[in-house]
Amino acid sequence: MKVPPTLSVVLGNLLKKPATNQFPKSEPVPTPEGFRGKLLYDKDKCIGCRLCITVCPAGVFEYVPEIKKVTLWLGRCVFCQQCVDVCPVNALEMSDEFLLATYDKYDDNLRWLKNEEIEKMIEEQKSKKVKKYRIIEDKCKGCTLCARKCPQDAISGSPGKIHKIDPKKCVGCGLCATVCRFGAIEEYEE
Repeated sequence: MKVPPTLSVVLGNLLKKPATNQFPKSEPVPTPEGFRGKLLYDKDKCIGCRLCITVCPAGVFEYVPEIKKVTLWLGRCVFCQQCVDVCPVNALEMSDEFLLATYDKYDDNLRWLKNEEIEKMIEEQKSKKVKKYRIIEDKCKGCTLCARKCPQDAISGSPGKIHKIDPKKCVGCGLCATVCRFGAIEEYEE
């Protein structure tokens, strides 16, 4: 009787060391450079521009208008890094932490800005000055670049006419001032 070829492979592999890491019995393998692990969020850097919400394919982010920040639930994250790439102030970054497994999908390790933290931030923000932007009418050429780049649609105006920034919609991200070629947008505190 002929021995099946797969049997010799199986018997040969029984005598070899495992090809995989015996984690959690052993230490995890070091993560390579550029590894996309747990998403880190710096709430102090966040300006509430909502670009992360726009690009996130998994619906990880939720905007909290009272504090003009986002909160996120990592239980949904697919670790694509699109939010990190689009964030204009680098409030998001990928870490090398990958041990996120839990039996509770609402685990504190998977959430940023819980309800208690949001309420505390609302109280703190009442006494804080808010950074806003306004258009200097003498310098505005009506090129519409700022209006097209504003993630909040806070800038209105027709081509060739002086534009206006709606202070209620403006979150102070500063993208408009960055793209303005004429220096027609200035920062102020409210």
